[in-house]
Amino acid sequence: MTGYSAYRLDPGPLEPSVLTQQLTHRSRDIWNGSVNMILNTRRCDGKLWDLVKKYPIHPRVLEMIELSGLYGVYRSNRPSIDRSLITSLVERWRPETHTFHFRTGEATITLQDVEVLYGLPVNGDPVLGDESIRTIGDWQNICQRLLGFIPRPQDFNRSSLKVTALNAHMLEQLQLPDLTTQEMIDQMARCYMFWMIAGMMMADTSGNYLKLMYLPMLEDLNVVSSYSWGSATLACLYRFLCKASQSNQNEIAGFLPLLQRVTVLRPQVIAQRDIENNFLACLPRGPRATRWFAHFSWTDTTKHVLKVFRDALDSMTEDQFIWEPYSDDLIESLPDYCRIERDIWRVRAPIFCWDIVEVHLPDRVMRQFGLKQTIPTPFLFDATHFHYDRRGRRNTNWKLEHAQWLPLWNQRLQYVCDAPVNREPLRYDDPYLIWFRRITRLVIGNPTQRPQQQEGYVPNSTAYETMVRHIHSMVDRAKALGDQPSMEDLYIFRAMVRNEGEKCLTYVHEAARINVQADYRRDEVHDDHLHHPVRRRGKGGVAGRRARAVEKGRAPIEMDEPVSEDDHTTCDFGSISRGQTQEFTPGASGMTYQPTNTDIVPYMASQILRNSSLSSLENVFGGSRPQHFENAPNFNSSPGLPMSIETPGVVNHLEDSNDEVENENECGEPSVKEKRRIFPKRCGTGSHYLYQHGKKKQETRNKEL
Repeated sequence: MTGYSAYRLDPGPLEPSVLTQQLTHRSRDIWNGSVNMILNTRRCDGKLWDLVKKYPIHPRVLEMIELSGLYGVYRSNRPSIDRSLITSLVERWRPETHTFHFRTGEATITLQDVEVLYGLPVNGDPVLGDESIRTIGDWQNICQRLLGFIPRPQDFNRSSLKVTALNAHMLEQLQLPDLTTQEMIDQMARCYMFWMIAGMMMADTSGNYLKLMYLPMLEDLNVVSSYSWGSATLACLYRFLCKASQSNQNEIAGFLPLLQRVTVLRPQVIAQRDIENNFLACLPRGPRATRWFAHFSWTDTTKHVLKVFRDALDSMTEDQFIWEPYSDDLIESLPDYCRIERDIWRVRAPIFCWDIVEVHLPDRVMRQFGLKQTIPTPFLFDATHFHYDRRGRRNTNWKLEHAQWLPLWNQRLQYVCDAPVNREPLRYDDPYLIWFRRITRLVIGNPTQRPQQQEGYVPNSTAYETMVRHIHSMVDRAKALGDQPSMEDLYIFRAMVRNEGEKCLTYVHEAARINVQADYRRDEVHDDHLHHPVRRRGKGGVAGRRARAVEKGRAPIEMDEPVSEDDHTTCDFGSISRGQTQEFTPGASGMTYQPTNTDIVPYMASQILRNSSLSSLENVFGGSRPQHFENAPNFNSSPGLPMSIETPGVVNHLEDSNDEVENENECGEPSVKEKRRIFPKRCGTGSHYLYQHGKKKQETRNKEL
């Protein structure tokens, strides 16, 4: 096995033309042994949902939130986040393509997901602005005018505001009277909207601060809905995914509930949770994501276990992933604000969120729209774009900064991707999948990094992938041989099967099997091999124990008389293979397998004659040769071949120490004295032996007949 230690499962990519940043990707660290890196998820919306749950939003404030286009985020309630699931998805995110690379193809979060799940507007002006330099006094004046309170200087961190300061102000303004002025209603509505935007949709990694740059965009509540908040949310999520996919990162932010739409291990919804808020009858229904605010059951899946999620994605099949999650009937049943802008769901264009510029590439995931997937064309975009941000560029007009990309967004209807309708699963030999398997990284886990002894869940997907690749190579070689291969080709193929099989066993941690015979056969148990229980009244004590031991085959047998040809006492021959014998001893579950190192006949027979010679096939098979043994070798050529016959319950050894070998006969077979002993396992109750009791029992039965 030393020659195979250099073999490694190649995870890909085989062609580095697409995934050019593999050396800095976190999947490389996982392959090298860093398997338990779970990302920290940053968000600062916890106190918001505690506040909403305890104090429902005023109906007039809720109406303003509905007009802003952010109503779906609030109506979906507090989302739950599984850090292990998020980490397993980030391991498959590629910043070069803005897609998750699964075994069965590419998938991603699209503008369709953002609008259908949360009802965010995706068609409108980009979320950009002029980030001019402002002092703490300037931000205090803006907060007083738009939010209705003046934060303390210590509540600011440059251009960010502490969450606790906003939360304290909202707790003071909970009980709004019915005659509240419209200005106070607008200020309270901005507080909720600002918290949802800066604390959920575009949350950063600070965890305790809200970026104030979004606040001036909420000044005129009549134009808030004109912004493309959905595309800005998606751009922010893309940016944090690209950053988190690098090996030196340990946290992620953004609107993370969108990622959990991709999971293949979805829990079962038991029942919807009770919504304590009294929504007005005039307000629309909630978006698709409201179904996630429910009670779940994890009977058929798991949660919070990174190894399980990673293993599931490594072994995911075509039918496990829901490529088209939103059918036409489902889309038609949604509220209008969740489907009104469906014309731009498939635009191939850049998306913006202040300093962030990312690219929406639906042509790489056409299967998510029920269309035929072809090999996509590359987008001329810097793969290291996520290294550029707003740090050190406080006095920047981002509309001018992104002037080269804005025309593509403004003319987005000209870049709608289209393809023929195809809802059938892709074949393994589809041109797209053949191309994809060469440019992608198929597996994340490394089978050689799996320890021999490991507590908890042991991933198996990469080990199975190793076996499949070896078996695949053997099948290809066998097909190439044709129907009439030459002997040389057969010898080469035999060597290949041996080598590939040894590699398979090595990389599934079963290499110890190579040194033993692979015999997985189970002998057929006949009715005459079964012992009926002893049912005798009044026979206890020593005699009873002896009798029960005899019936169970635990007493020794002493044969004082010669074995004649008429005495056809039979025994089970057991499973026999070259290079070992198989001794079966009674155990808790029936039989226990104990291999020995004695060379014996490499064929099987259910029963043999005890006094017959084992040197001919006629004695083994009762005079009738099976057809597949016509060309079997003659065992007479090995007269000195040692024998050992094992039976369940009784072990019979033909020991040379007890059998004096006399002159050989004409056939070269040894003869033994009339008296010989076969030592089975003793029962420990006396000198009674199985043979004596068995003979008496047979005589009793003959008299009864």
